[in-house]
Amino acid sequence: VVSTQSTGEQVRGLTFDKFEEKFLSQVMEGINLYDFEKVVERLANRHSLPADKKEEILDGQYAAKNYLVSKEFVFNVGQDSQLVYMKVATIKTSDSKIDLALMYYRLDFKLAPMKIETRRKKRFLGIKTGTRTSIHYEPRNLSEKDQDCFTNFFRYKALKGFLLENPAAGNQLTQGL
Repeated sequence: VVSTQSTGEQVRGLTFDKFEEKFLSQVMEGINLYDFEKVVERLANRHSLPADKKEEILDGQYAAKNYLVSKEFVFNVGQDSQLVYMKVATIKTSDSKIDLALMYYRLDFKLAPMKIETRRKKRFLGIKTGTRTSIHYEPRNLSEKDQDCFTNFFRYKALKGFLLENPAAGNQLTQGL
């Protein structure tokens, strides 16, 4: 069970040099099985989905029912990082028709460095005469716990967005929450 309040508070405390979100929510019913690959190709091209994600969606044409959850979190200290979360559900409604529900969330980000201030007291003959402050920046790192909180917060945000856009399809994609 994820506490979205405490997780959100931890994530909100972070500052970013880069923060780019992409969210796709699509529900399509009654796709001709013959056209399924072309439909997925168009979606992938239109929304710049990576080739491996497109292939994962296409796998749905080979089963009566297919549910897929794909999560990727790549964190690089001091560099661009990425979080990708995708859920797909496909159901063949007949020998020639297939339904598709897709939720894709991508976050490209870079954490802002931590500002470190060091203050040194100046003394002359034991008497304080002033202070000197030096400032430097260090790349911000995320502990494993921080990474879990980060992932859970944005996963929850993506699912909540999908349910707001597609309340009727919620049962299919929210399985396994």
